[in-house]
Amino acid sequence: MKLYKYIIIAAVFAIGNSSCSGFLDEEIYESITPDNFYKNEADAKAGLTSVYQTLQESNGYRRYIWMGAEFPGEAAYANASAPSRVEMDDYTWTPTTDFCKLIWQVSYSGIRRANNLLLNIDKVTFKSEDTKKQIVAETKFLRALNYFALIRFYDHVPVITEKDNMNAEDLTNEGTDDTVWALIEEDLKYAESVLKTSYGAADMGRATKGAAMAILSKVYLTQAAWPWNKAGFWEKAALKADEIITKESSFGYGLETDFRNIFNVNNEHGKEYIFDVEFVTNINGQDIPALTGMRGYNVKKTDGWSSLISTPDFYKSYEVGDKRVSTTFLVDFKDVKTGKTYHYDPNNGKEPSFPLCHFAKYLDPNDNLSTAAGDYGCNMKVVRYADVLLVQSEAYCEMNQINKALSGINRVRERAGLQALPSTISQADLRKAIIQERIWEFAAEGQALFDLKRQHAMADRMKKAINDKYYTLPVPQDEMDKNPNLVQHPLWK
Repeated sequence: MKLYKYIIIAAVFAIGNSSCSGFLDEEIYESITPDNFYKNEADAKAGLTSVYQTLQESNGYRRYIWMGAEFPGEAAYANASAPSRVEMDDYTWTPTTDFCKLIWQVSYSGIRRANNLLLNIDKVTFKSEDTKKQIVAETKFLRALNYFALIRFYDHVPVITEKDNMNAEDLTNEGTDDTVWALIEEDLKYAESVLKTSYGAADMGRATKGAAMAILSKVYLTQAAWPWNKAGFWEKAALKADEIITKESSFGYGLETDFRNIFNVNNEHGKEYIFDVEFVTNINGQDIPALTGMRGYNVKKTDGWSSLISTPDFYKSYEVGDKRVSTTFLVDFKDVKTGKTYHYDPNNGKEPSFPLCHFAKYLDPNDNLSTAAGDYGCNMKVVRYADVLLVQSEAYCEMNQINKALSGINRVRERAGLQALPSTISQADLRKAIIQERIWEFAAEGQALFDLKRQHAMADRMKKAINDKYYTLPVPQDEMDKNPNLVQHPLWK
C-alpha cells in the first residue's frame, strides 16, 4: 500500500501488540495498546496500514506463503537452499518444519490486527462515514485473505473475530470449517459492496471491489473442489468470475498484450493487476529477485542466490512458440560486469549456456534502484486477471459446459501465442488442459499447491506416489504444545 505517511505510526502500533519479559522489565507509566491507541482518523488509517504490513513480512507473501505454495509444485526446485525449503520441495515436511509454524503465525498476526481495528473503530470520530466504511471494508478484505491462506494450507483452523475473546488461548480447530468459510465469504461480500473500483496514484495498492470479487471467485472454486466438494459451488465460482469478465472494461481489466509487462515495476498496476502485495525499494523492498536470481553471473548489479529455481524438464514442457517462456525463465542475458553474453540451453549446461534453469519473472531490468539483494521493488502477485479467466474456465469445465469453459483459457492461450483449444475437446481433456495452463501461466507465483490440490492432481503431475497429507500443512507442533484444544489434521495423525 502506498500510504507511507502512516507506516511509522503503524510500526509503533504493531510494537504495542507485542510483549516482552525479563530483566529489562520496568514500571510502565504510559504505553500504546489497541485499547488506547484509536482516537482519531489518522490512528484508524495507521491501524489499517499495520494489517497490510503483515502481508509484506518474510513469514507472509514476501517469502513463506509464496514459497510454501510454490515448492510442492513441479515448476520450482529448492537448490542449495535452507533445509525447510528442501523438505517442502521433497514432500518430507513435518509439524516442526518452519513453514508450518511461520505461515500459521503471520496469518493470525494479520487476523489479530484486523480484529483489533474492527473492535475499536467505533471509538474514532470520522469526518466522513464513507471513510469509516472504506477502512472497515479493507480490513475485512485483509482478514478474509488471511483466513483463505490458512484454510487452503491447513484445512482445519481456529476462527476468531472482533466479537470473540481475543485473548483466548484455548481455541479449537475442530468443527470450525463451515464457520471459517462463512466468515471469509461474509467479509469479502461486504468488501465488494463498499470498496471502490479504482484509486488515484496516492492510494494505489489498496484492496478494490474487483479484488474482493476475484478472491471470492477463488473462495467458491476452492470449496467446490477436493477436499471440500461442496455442491453448487462450481456454479457460484463461474457466476462470480462472469460478473468480473462481463464488466472488465468498467473495471479497467484485461490481459496485457506482452506477458513481460505484467512483471515490470513501471507497469505493476496495469490492466492485468487486481491485487498485489506492494513493495518499494528503500521503503519496504523484498528479495524475490535474489531468491530466484542467478548466483555468480552478475545478471543484476546485486548478486542472486539461485535458491528457488526451475528445471530443464519444466522449461521444455512449454509448447513450442509459447511467448511466456522468455519472461518466465532467464533465457539470455549479458553479465553486467564482464559484458559476456549467455543463452540458456536446457540440454547443455556448458558456456555460453549456464548450468541451472532460473526464473526471470522478477528480474525486471527497470527494477534497478536496489543497492542490496533484499531490497527490490517488484510486487508479489496475489490475483491477476488471467487468474479470473482461468477460474471461469475451471468452473464451467466441471459443470461440463465446454463452450463457456473454453472462453477464458483460450484468451490466455492466445496471449501466449498458442492455438485455441477446439470445441470438440472432452471434459476430461479440458480439465487436464486447464491445470496445465495454470501451471505454465503462474509458474513461480505461489499458486501451484492450491491448483494441484483442487484437482487432486499431485501424483499425476509429479509422476510418483505422494501421500495425500502433502496437500496440506500439519498444525504446527509448537501450537499443539501450547493449546491442547487443537486437533492435528486427520491425515497427519
